[in-house]
Order: sequence, then C-alpha cells, then structure tokens
Amino acid sequence: MELSADVVLALAAAGEGRRVEFKRGLPRDEKTARTLAAFANTRGGMLLVGIGDRGEVLGAPHPRRTLEKLLEIAARGLEPALAVEVAIVTVGARRIVCCSVPLSALRPHAVLHGDDDAEIVVRSGSSNRAADGATLKALREQRGAKKRVDALEQRVLEWVDARSRNGAAAQTDATISGFADFANIGKQRARRAFVELERSGLIVGHGIGARRVYSRA
Repeated sequence: MELSADVVLALAAAGEGRRVEFKRGLPRDEKTARTLAAFANTRGGMLLVGIGDRGEVLGAPHPRRTLEKLLEIAARGLEPALAVEVAIVTVGARRIVCCSVPLSALRPHAVLHGDDDAEIVVRSGSSNRAADGATLKALREQRGAKKRVDALEQRVLEWVDARSRNGAAAQTDATISGFADFANIGKQRARRAFVELERSGLIVGHGIGARRVYSRA
C-alpha cells in the first residue's frame, strides 16, 4: 500500500467516520481486533495510528512494532484470519502507521476472546457494535451467496486483472475513475459495478476515497 503524507493529512482533516478511525497509540489487542473485524465485515476502512481524536498528527509510538502488531492481530485475533495492508507514512517529522482493511470476501470475521468466545462486530457510524439479529443473518448469507456477473462487471474484473500485478494492493493502479475513462462510461455507473463486485467478494478495495485502488480477491 502506497500512501502519501498529503493523503494522511486529508484523512485526518476529514475526521473519523464509517470507514476511518484514529488512534493515538494501538489499544489492547481485543479492541484493535474489533475495529479490524468491523471494517472487514461492513465496508472496509482505514485505521490510522498516531492521529488524535480531533485529527491531530501526533506520531505513532514505536511505529515498526505497531505495524507488526497489527499484522499479528489480523492473523491471529480474528476467525477467519484477515489480510490487511499496512504502511508507515512520515508526515512532517512524525510517523503514522496506516492499516487498510478490505471489505472481506470471508466475512463475517469474529473477534476471538480469551474465554474461547467469539464476537462478530460491524461498523456503525464511527463506532463498532456487536452484530445480531437481521444484521448477523445478512452477513452469514452474504458469505454463502454466489454472484452472477453481468457484462459490465466482467469487463471490470478483466480490467482489474490487467492493472494488477500479483494481486497485491501496492502493485495495482486500478481505480473507479480509471475504469470509467477506459470504458467511456459515467463514474456513477462504474462505481455501482465496483461496489457490487466488492460486496460479492470478487475484488478487494484498498485505501479510501478517490485514491482507493482495487485488486482481485
């Protein structure tokens, strides 16, 4: 994942929301796991460590250790394990740890607790909450559903394949606006196709906003 200081500053200025969360430092493992799972189960998102509640650029304590801890929590603190993209971005003299969480094709992801219990969480506004009732049922149904791809969506898949190398987020420049230009269609129509394919687990989005790039799941 490649992020510039300008992108991090723009995210900090926009504030927390459904797809962005700030942390001064990495909280305890279970709380971090809840954020990762909530993003993965809902719409994807970005966790920025080293940013204050009001968007202050503070710098992450022990950036390399924080990055490694995020990877460990995603791999061992969730069931099933979650693949995330992480990077350290220098903003001024301060280092911010960025963790991009995709909308996961393997959702729902559950947070593993020490008492052998597991909790499925979703993102609601700028907070995380336990999924239950209709929300939980819908998540489980999505996991088993098979997507019928229409002609435009098939073009998206082929184009994303062509723009990606090895399926890695850092090696793709496939964006919604790029496909709209390529296919000579409106951005709204292109966005609908990308969103549907991402929800169905056929492509994975990395990053936030206009700079969000996509690779095959």
